[in-house]
Amino acid sequence: MIIRFIPAASLFGGMAIALISTTQSFAQKPAKPPQLDVSEAQVSLIHNTFIASPISGVVEKVLVKEGDKVQPDALLIQLDDQRFRTELEAAVAAHRAAKLESDSDVDARYARRAKEFHVRQLEQSQQANEKFPGAISDSEVEKLRLVLDQAILAIEQAEHKQQVAIAHTSEKLAAVKIAEQRVRDHAIRASVGGQVAEITVQPGESVESGKPLIRVISLDPIRVECFIDGRKYGSELVGRQVQFVCDELPRADPESDRAAEFSGNVTFVSPEVHPVTGQVRLWATVSNPQTRLRSGMRGRLVIAAESE
Repeated sequence: MIIRFIPAASLFGGMAIALISTTQSFAQKPAKPPQLDVSEAQVSLIHNTFIASPISGVVEKVLVKEGDKVQPDALLIQLDDQRFRTELEAAVAAHRAAKLESDSDVDARYARRAKEFHVRQLEQSQQANEKFPGAISDSEVEKLRLVLDQAILAIEQAEHKQQVAIAHTSEKLAAVKIAEQRVRDHAIRASVGGQVAEITVQPGESVESGKPLIRVISLDPIRVECFIDGRKYGSELVGRQVQFVCDELPRADPESDRAAEFSGNVTFVSPEVHPVTGQVRLWATVSNPQTRLRSGMRGRLVIAAESE
């Protein structure tokens, strides 16, 4: 019998290696990100839209006032468009006339009837010569053939004329669309829904193309901004639920000690880390149904821990 002894150092060394490997595997498992409580957060606007005039013109009507709530595509300002409406009426009339001409096939139908008549005349002359040779002279037969050729060409000409009329109809229709767009450009509409915060023109005032006329802001939802440690956290926070606690608002229940709270989600974490502070900007979008939160308010943002 042969007995082999394993050195204790080798045995315990292997165990040590196994323990180290196990420890390393546990260390490599990422820890669950905890709840974050950011004491300094500020409210800002998601939509702060300046609506400009696409054309130069004269303000005829201002249909809203500061503080009004507007829906997307709501009419805000009407510029004087009388001249362009007249141009639109003329374009519509021209298109209607072109359409009537393109739809008419009278010339083509007349040319086809004439062709049928001349075909019969030629056939009758040929039949007469078959029964009674020389009854119709060769010159008369050639004249009939010539007239028939003219009738065939008349059909082609009528059909070509109708195709040209159809093309003119398309041209007139394009002119109508251009005129309609010019009329629409004189109606300044809201590109987003929200609340009118500023109006910079009055009726009778001339405006230039590109000049901002109205500022529309949206308060629901609203954005909450803050800074977090970019060396620890990043885009994995996007989608997390948040609670924004605002001490600057009066409590809904005067007898309660709880400050006003607003719920939402993290929507953006900047990929740029500040080289000195190591912080990154975080945005959260929160519901503000009663529009109690306003831009510039401050409070505390609580970012929930990642759910299991």
